[in-house]
Amino acid sequence: MNDTILVIEDNIGVRENTSEILELANYNVMTAGDGKEGLDIAKKNKLDLILCDITMPELDGYGVLRAVENIPEMATIPFVFITAKTEPEDFRKGMDLGADDYLAKPFNGTDLLRVVSARIKKNKNIKDKFNKNFDDLESILNETKSNKEISLFSEHRTIKKIQKKEHIYMEIDTPNYIYFVVKGKIKTFKTNELGKEFITEIYKEGDFFGYHALLDHSDHKEAAVAMEDSEISPIPKNDFYQLLFSNNDVSLKFIKLLSHNLLDAEENLLKLAYNSARKRVAEALLFIFSKYYPDDRADIFIPIARENISSLAGISPESVSRNLTEFKEDKLIEIDNGIIKIIDFKKLRNIKN
Repeated sequence: MNDTILVIEDNIGVRENTSEILELANYNVMTAGDGKEGLDIAKKNKLDLILCDITMPELDGYGVLRAVENIPEMATIPFVFITAKTEPEDFRKGMDLGADDYLAKPFNGTDLLRVVSARIKKNKNIKDKFNKNFDDLESILNETKSNKEISLFSEHRTIKKIQKKEHIYMEIDTPNYIYFVVKGKIKTFKTNELGKEFITEIYKEGDFFGYHALLDHSDHKEAAVAMEDSEISPIPKNDFYQLLFSNNDVSLKFIKLLSHNLLDAEENLLKLAYNSARKRVAEALLFIFSKYYPDDRADIFIPIARENISSLAGISPESVSRNLTEFKEDKLIEIDNGIIKIIDFKKLRNIKN
């Protein structure tokens, strides 16, 4: 399928000439005579690149770019200015706003096709690379750590100490931050009409959380609370948006991460519906333990509260206690003052599976 390009240009001659050259090169071309019309077209179509004039009536090119960058599904589209403004400060302004390239008027067909081809190819390479190589959000930090924009997430940030059981945000709170776990464990959970909790995720050192509501432009649909004394780094949403909408790598990572989380959520719902209480408790134990140690550590006791197992497994605390007692009698775990040690990972996994 041919790539689709939107040309936003108020000069009829330039618009028609640009469109003709692109069509001869087998691109699908859409055109608009001003920024407002162009933005309307962009919202309704899947585009591979936008070519946009700067000086236009209704809405200028800078305004179009700002609007595009604030619409998540459009933020990764390559954006190229076509303009008669050739002063360095004009170029700088556009690049600071997030433009990918410039074409200075008058330009010839060779220059036009070179820029268009290069920008579309680069964007596709980024998508291919990160679709094939995605583990978790930490990989984006490792792979782009030389990018100065990443400092928004990893450097010079306020670190806030959170006590055990202290809330970071509640359901229906308005999101103002994305959070990075510096130390400790944070759980997110939903509460039903009877006040029963269901844990949706547990975040450990190096994880981000709280971004779902920001990406969805909605209130938080879950609460977040510290499972132990923790340290978190709140990142203002404007900084997050700036990074997300100006860096294709980061945008694609979050899209992939959300897709991965959705699949996990669907799998968990199936397990809640069909697995026995014994299987659910075994899985909850292994899940919580994995948040503390990625490898099996039979010599380590960890603080696993029964209420957290209950919230993860979707069963009552009494049922959790009965199953833990059975696991202890079967020599799968040890319990010391409420702190649990897994001593037979293999048998526990056999129960889960």
